[in-house]
Amino acid sequence: MTAGLVLALAAAVAVQDQTPVPAFKAGVELVRLDVRVTDALGRPVRDLRSDEIEIVEDGDRRPVVFFQHIGEPAESYAEVARHTIAGEVSTNQGAARGHLYVLVFDQLHIAPGREQRVRQAARRFVQTRLRPGDRVALYALPGPGPQIPFTADARRIAAELSNARGMAEPQAFGALGSMTLQEAYQIARGNDQVFQRVAERIQVQSGASDAGRRLDTSLVGASDTPLTNPIKEDAERIVNITDGQTRRVLAALTDVLRAMRGIEGRKSVLFISEGFYADHLSREIEQVAAAAAESYSVVQTFDLNRREPDITLDAPAGADQANAIHDTLSPLGTLAAETGGMLVVDAGLRAEEAFTTIADQSQDYYLVGFTPRSEALKDRGAYRRVNVRVRRGGTQVSTRTGFALNDGSARLDRRQTIDRALASPFPLQGLPVQYTTYVLRGSASGLQRVILSLAAELPLVSRERPAAADHPNVSDVADIAFVVRAAADGHVAASGRDTIALPERRMPAGTNGTGGTGTFRAQFELPPGDYLMRAIVREPGGLVGSADRRFAVRALNGPALESGDLVLSATRGELPVRPAAYIGDGLSGVLELYARTADQLRDARVLVDLIPVGEDAAIVSGSADLQPIRAIAGGAAREARVALPLPSVAPGTYVARARVLSGPDTVSQVVREIEIRQGQRPLPIAGDEADPPAAFDPRAVVTGVVAREYAAASTTGADGRRGLERLGAGDFPAAIAAFQAALNADVNNGAAAFLLGWAFHGAGDDRQAISAWRRAAFVDPTLVSAHLALADAYVRLAQPALAVQALRAGLVALPHSVELLDRLSRIEQR
Repeated sequence: MTAGLVLALAAAVAVQDQTPVPAFKAGVELVRLDVRVTDALGRPVRDLRSDEIEIVEDGDRRPVVFFQHIGEPAESYAEVARHTIAGEVSTNQGAARGHLYVLVFDQLHIAPGREQRVRQAARRFVQTRLRPGDRVALYALPGPGPQIPFTADARRIAAELSNARGMAEPQAFGALGSMTLQEAYQIARGNDQVFQRVAERIQVQSGASDAGRRLDTSLVGASDTPLTNPIKEDAERIVNITDGQTRRVLAALTDVLRAMRGIEGRKSVLFISEGFYADHLSREIEQVAAAAAESYSVVQTFDLNRREPDITLDAPAGADQANAIHDTLSPLGTLAAETGGMLVVDAGLRAEEAFTTIADQSQDYYLVGFTPRSEALKDRGAYRRVNVRVRRGGTQVSTRTGFALNDGSARLDRRQTIDRALASPFPLQGLPVQYTTYVLRGSASGLQRVILSLAAELPLVSRERPAAADHPNVSDVADIAFVVRAAADGHVAASGRDTIALPERRMPAGTNGTGGTGTFRAQFELPPGDYLMRAIVREPGGLVGSADRRFAVRALNGPALESGDLVLSATRGELPVRPAAYIGDGLSGVLELYARTADQLRDARVLVDLIPVGEDAAIVSGSADLQPIRAIAGGAAREARVALPLPSVAPGTYVARARVLSGPDTVSQVVREIEIRQGQRPLPIAGDEADPPAAFDPRAVVTGVVAREYAAASTTGADGRRGLERLGAGDFPAAIAAFQAALNADVNNGAAAFLLGWAFHGAGDDRQAISAWRRAAFVDPTLVSAHLALADAYVRLAQPALAVQALRAGLVALPHSVELLDRLSRIEQR
């Protein structure tokens, strides 16, 4: 082979490897698989790239549009919590979380007493091996017995294990006599040898002589059909009854798994059973596998069969016992294989070892999302098989074998999803989320202003989707909610719900992200103290991410000289989640000083140091530039502007420390981590023909909270509904006419006036839009969206004073509105 040909082939391979991964966009049906990848030694592979994984459905390679690594931290639970919850930036990436165990006893397929060893091992496991954050559920199917959802109460689980008992019978009785289940199924399958053996045994049990048995044809019959042969009739009846009982168990297991769909995280389901016959149950097994796929459940099946002779049988089992175990274990192995689990053979003798092995399994895996074939969309509920491959040598893949699309009506709505995320025992990792808080002085005595700054990876807004009026689940915004509780007693101190506009641009090259970054800011006021916070983000397709935070609010309106939090950014008014500075630009930031009197601020000084993480000595230091003192409610304030050159600083992570001095004394000190990067800050991307800047999209309005509530209101008539339909379609003149007619019928309908304003805005008439929004704010002063729309309109018209006035008018009715306070703060800082 020539050198030129080698180079050409290498270039072709390089081009193939650099094929861009499709972007994660809103409005597409997404199937997510949890995929575990290990190396030749069984260790998790933690650096897999999205372009190294392939999903094949019916021979068709499907595009991977969502890719996320769910890593298991190597540190202890307390250490992980310290830097993900109590750190400067709170995140759900690598967040502290425990294992989710589901103990399921298949009571109908366990002989009485055979569950004891596993039950004892399970009791020791929950009493000694559970770690902080672990949760356990316990079910005895189909009942009676414990039905306990996830709990951290190990004592309760240990106590209830005694109520999980085997109920299986080794033999079944028909009209003529008894036979084992293995014999019944073999006869139903047409095994003449077993049939003859059972017939002879029944004749012996009936007391017939040898001659009588030779002459008695009532048991064997001249015909070979079950309808004319009593033994075959008995066998068929036993098989039907047994299949019905097994269906009950599998249906109950499916229900248990589906109930866990809203609980994020991979779950280890320990299905404890002697197995069952699956001759007629392939659909039911697929339904279990589909429910496991929907809930990210891995089924580990525990075989409780005993291999020694069974003295309770009427006759020696011989090879039948081995054949029966083989037949009944086969579906247990299928369940494990379909869900990426393992079959633990002879678990009764090595239950302790099996529990330990499962507990030691790494919870490091990848969430891989792909768009299914159109056939799957047409036949929802059908189990469709996929093949997952990793294009990296020496790796092993463990995942489920397929999926089933659930009915849209079975999905949780926005409120249900957020409520469930709030109640979750630990953060959800469906979407990467990170956020921080800044504490500044509040507007009233005893209250401080807290600003939440959040970033989340979200799907890109899609411009190819049909009108939202035809597809009500389509949205160009993600939902966000947060709750702040006092650490002392758990009472809710602040909360809020809003939306985040979906990003238009993909994350930078070099990252594994297939979507973009959405940002959110909100502010609220709290008294000094310690607080716990949970923030939740839900994208339109239903993926959810949440992160917890512990933070302290300092008292900033006392008699002494104090300072707010250090804000590091070259852009005034920006509150970054993770600050970054460029060597070519230097380090910029601001710090607000507060005091009771102006004299306390007059001689204040602020020294700023840049210190490498983990060290004590500063490599760069300087003084902040103090601005004129200004009067504020209850005292005085002074801004300190930070500007440090970074000519000799190496890229990396540092701590910026600001010390406030009054004379020789340090009266306040604040720190914040910052990443120092090479070069200069990139210029903002102005957009290009392939990806134009965002324009007004009416679909975002008709899918918003106000429009949804307006559409659901019983007072909304045909005109209002037509207005929504026409606004979503971009037919602004028709929408204007419809909303005006709706307002003529109900002059005090603030939502109709608000939507009319957007119709005017879409038509290019902002003056009429302002008039409609002012009317909406007047008739319903609590309509936050109307005040925000007014303020934004005034800003577009270069009238910031009017925007401030509109927001202050809204704060009269809603003095603690997070959205209004945040928008006012942004405008006032310009």
